[in-house]
Amino acid sequence: MKQSFVLLLLLLGVGLSSFSQVYDGGPGDALRGGSRDNRELGKKDGNEMDSLGYNSVKSHIKTWKLTNLGTKRDSVSLDTLLGLQHNYNPIFKRSISNAYLGNLGSPYQSNIYRDRMKDQDFFFFSTFRAYMLMPEDFVHFNTTTPYTSIAYETGGPKGRSENFLKVLHTQNIKPNWNVGISYNLISSDGQYQNQKTKLYDFSIFSNYTKERYSLDFVLNQNTINNQENGGIAGDTLLTETDDNAENIQVSLDDSKSKLSNMNFYMNHSYGLGEENEIINDQDTSYTYPIDIVYNMKYESNSWRFKENILNDDFYSTSYFDADETFDKVDYSNLRNTFQIVFNENKNKWIRLGARFGLISDLGNFTSRLVENDYSFKQKKTEIHNNQLLASLYSTAGPSLNWKATGNFVFEGYRQNDLKLKYELTKWIGKKDSIPHGISLVGKLESKTPNFFLSEYYGNHQQWNLNLDKTTELELGFEYFNEKRKLKIGGQINQIDNYTYFGLNATPEQTNKGITVLTGYLEKRFKLGNFYLQQKLVGQNTSEDEILPLPDLSVYSNNYYSNTFFNGALDIQAGFSVYYNTSFYAPNYMPSTGQFFLQEEKKLGDYPKVDLYFNFRIKRTRIFIMYEHLNASMGNKNYFTAQNYPLNPAMFKYGLIWTFYN
Repeated sequence: MKQSFVLLLLLLGVGLSSFSQVYDGGPGDALRGGSRDNRELGKKDGNEMDSLGYNSVKSHIKTWKLTNLGTKRDSVSLDTLLGLQHNYNPIFKRSISNAYLGNLGSPYQSNIYRDRMKDQDFFFFSTFRAYMLMPEDFVHFNTTTPYTSIAYETGGPKGRSENFLKVLHTQNIKPNWNVGISYNLISSDGQYQNQKTKLYDFSIFSNYTKERYSLDFVLNQNTINNQENGGIAGDTLLTETDDNAENIQVSLDDSKSKLSNMNFYMNHSYGLGEENEIINDQDTSYTYPIDIVYNMKYESNSWRFKENILNDDFYSTSYFDADETFDKVDYSNLRNTFQIVFNENKNKWIRLGARFGLISDLGNFTSRLVENDYSFKQKKTEIHNNQLLASLYSTAGPSLNWKATGNFVFEGYRQNDLKLKYELTKWIGKKDSIPHGISLVGKLESKTPNFFLSEYYGNHQQWNLNLDKTTELELGFEYFNEKRKLKIGGQINQIDNYTYFGLNATPEQTNKGITVLTGYLEKRFKLGNFYLQQKLVGQNTSEDEILPLPDLSVYSNNYYSNTFFNGALDIQAGFSVYYNTSFYAPNYMPSTGQFFLQEEKKLGDYPKVDLYFNFRIKRTRIFIMYEHLNASMGNKNYFTAQNYPLNPAMFKYGLIWTFYN
């Protein structure tokens, strides 16, 4: 597998690099709201133009994400700088502390409550979301020259290796039309038995703009295959023996899960009214007073769990078959969203925008229906929801921005669900200077629990519950200072009718109100060429037996950095530490793919230390890392979930290679 990855990497690099050298792309500013000068290139007299209207092409790339349900394009920066490329695990890009099964690509749950993914329509996404590429995650491009990025990582002993590959290529085929493809792969055998993960996504994306009209398009497929070993058969097999990881007995021998997702997304926008010129310090752009936005998203999802050998000591019940298991659930959904946007005029004294919309969902669930105690059949359930959206905002001011948004489901399965959110940012000085200021957020949400929390029929777990709406109030405050590399904030969450997986690995709902208090601090210190980057999160939960959280989580990244040969070479050398205090970290149920409560043993109070060396040579960034170097030092209580230890120490290396000319 490792040799195949390296060969694929070299072939892609050579082929795409050669192609990039002969291709002349379109203009980087040719998206609606871009520069008028770039739109009119190719019309100048006295110059011989190429087929796309350019006589001299310099690499210029614009990148953005679609936000606010496709009504806004937020600029994003390409990750081309040296730093943190050794931190390639997607779950640690989202949260500094996680309960997971130890192996790259395995299910996870953030130990930081504010970082948890809580809004997944297909319930089984919740423990895999960080690995999946969905339409809202896409970075869209407009580039004068083809842009290609390849990232590759590998490590571990022969037969137990892990491999990570990301390939992206995008280019303009016309000045106002960009297309691209991406392929991401995780293939990790795991250091313990029956732990292999294989995850991949393949995507085609495009955007087109002509005058008032713009179109964004995404088609992608996510597939996740996991072996499920149920964890090691006992903690002492690790903590009190010297056996290698691959020789430690695990609970399940022949169990597998598979999660699949296919989604198709189109976003159309059309501007009405007279074009307005917006001038700022960096660029000149153009907007229209009104935008009409329509987007459509279709997705098809499935969850499969299969085992050919049942372990009666692991599962207490088998409802359908005592010899083998094949559980399956399917879900498809079609969402149509129509919005009208009254844009702010940034050159006027009154800067107020508004957005109104209608969102319609039609979903189809396929699951088991029990007819009696011994038989079942497949059941199809159609669920629809219609909701209204309204938003007022002022985001063009030089020192004060705010946004208020409300969603209300007026008809359907989630009828009377409500979400209200208010965000405010006040800069001290002007926001175009070095960012420095405060932000406030308030959110109130009343939501019907996910369909699968109410009803599910599997071979080992079944439930049919009548659950009340969960209500959550969130208030947050943050002070940020980019000059001092400082961020400090706090948050309070008040939750009623909290729904969770209890000690028996099935859903429960409590009538107790739960309060979660969170405080966090991020600060980077600089001493010459030495950098100390620290992130701390403190948490307190009023109902620790229902919603257990670590009191303190820490990420400490400390390194030396320097530049040589007039900027041609950058180096970083350092170590990072992950730590959280002990708490009743969750257990994991393979047959549902969900984490659940346990009260047998507190886990944590263990620092995981990684030693790394990063360097950049022109456009190539390379890292070498010895991960979990302290695995054999002191005690071996490095469990992140019950019976699921971290991988032992491993040597890893990788590179990120970009080219765009």
